[in-house]
Amino acid sequence: MSVDTRNQHTDPAAPGSSSAGGPSVTPSDTISGKLVGSIVATAILSFLGLLLETVVNILFPALMADFGITMSAVSWMTTGYLLVVSVIMPLSGYLQRRFTARSLFVTAAIAVMAGALVAAMAPVYPVLLAGRLLQGIGTGIATPLMFSIIMMQAPRAKVGMLMGVGGLILGIAPALGPTLGGAIGTLAGWRLIFWLNIPLLVIALVVGARSIQQATPTRKEHLAVGQLVLLALGLVGLVLGIERIGAMVSSGTPGAAAMAVAIATPIVGLVCLALFVRAAGRSDHPLIHLNVLRDGTYAWSLVAFAFLQFITLGLGYVLPTYAQMSMGHSSLVAGLAVLPAAVIGAVFAPLGGVILDHVGARVPIMTGAVVALVSAVLLAVLGVRVNLVLLAVMYLVFMLGFGLAFANTQTHGMAHVPQHLTPDATAMMNTCQQFAGALSMTVLSTIVAVRQSGLTSGTAAFQHGTRSGSAGGLAVLAAVAVVGLVAEHMGLKKRD
Repeated sequence: MSVDTRNQHTDPAAPGSSSAGGPSVTPSDTISGKLVGSIVATAILSFLGLLLETVVNILFPALMADFGITMSAVSWMTTGYLLVVSVIMPLSGYLQRRFTARSLFVTAAIAVMAGALVAAMAPVYPVLLAGRLLQGIGTGIATPLMFSIIMMQAPRAKVGMLMGVGGLILGIAPALGPTLGGAIGTLAGWRLIFWLNIPLLVIALVVGARSIQQATPTRKEHLAVGQLVLLALGLVGLVLGIERIGAMVSSGTPGAAAMAVAIATPIVGLVCLALFVRAAGRSDHPLIHLNVLRDGTYAWSLVAFAFLQFITLGLGYVLPTYAQMSMGHSSLVAGLAVLPAAVIGAVFAPLGGVILDHVGARVPIMTGAVVALVSAVLLAVLGVRVNLVLLAVMYLVFMLGFGLAFANTQTHGMAHVPQHLTPDATAMMNTCQQFAGALSMTVLSTIVAVRQSGLTSGTAAFQHGTRSGSAGGLAVLAAVAVVGLVAEHMGLKKRD
């Protein structure tokens, strides 16, 4: 099936129509300089968020040593950030209808910059975490804004390519993150990475303020605060519940109170999510218009998109951790080992978009999904039995498949959403993506932490525990890849 990048429904305020408050976009294939500037500026904010995810992951051992904290505690640098992003992103539909794109961008840039300053000067771990969470607010605004700008303002024939370029920009972050983190951890100190954010953020702020245009008029709209609270409690409850269960298991002899909290927290999360779905379905002003899920192509693409994020974030955590804590390599060597794979994933994102624009969605998506599955299975079977070079090669193959499938899965799903629901569909895509990342980090760090429990860092027993936990994590990721391939197939089935 060849994807149709034209939305099936039109909206009177959509690009291509002349409506007050927004420019009239002509049906040409020309990409304007302002559109390029808008994409670059918003992408820088998202780039920095993802860059720091992978930088922080590889610096976990250094942070644990500096602040005297456990693996479960330090993993909240990534998990907590992703949770904040996943809570903010559902607001993006409301925010993009209520406020101008430029004002949203400026707010996001200020939040990311403030978070970087707080983290860089943090005297204790809670302050460092607070700075990272503040950055999550900015990233949660900026990432869906970037994709909405592409979907609503790009020439129709260039949507696939530009979505791929967005994927490339974001893909460069995990490519640079482990190596940059390893170099900083070895030569300087982790605080430097936050100081290095500032010049890039200043550039983004200037470019975005000059380039970002308003495609549709803003309007006053009701904010469903109750629905937002339910959604936030649901997402946090599920992730925190899994982390608490892991902490309970690793403690060996949990008390009755700890056991009750560990069991009750995910249940409360599920109940809150169910209440959110019920409230949103009945509301005249839903936080997210859930009727975007009525289209099977979009719904299955959403599942596949989230599962791909689960796998890639999981591998980005497991492989550097295993290389350092079990194989005994430095953070720099571990970072260099995963660099080629991340570069390949970034390069293949726009290439996959070009293929989609020319031959449709099925070829790049299914090719990428199959390659990702095969490599994930190989990593699960052989990952802890081979040397670092072979491990890096298998990871490179996975990222090749990921690069072909990931951005195209989003593009294919979004192409079947009515124009006026684009902000809602984008918000849901990015919320599920970030939540899947948070869930992946929690599940995998819990598996590793359980196997490390009670063991002294640096000992042979600790290395063996890390190896065992990493093997378990890789097996989970292979199972998720199987389900992801099925979801991709369902999303590509011929529509009725």
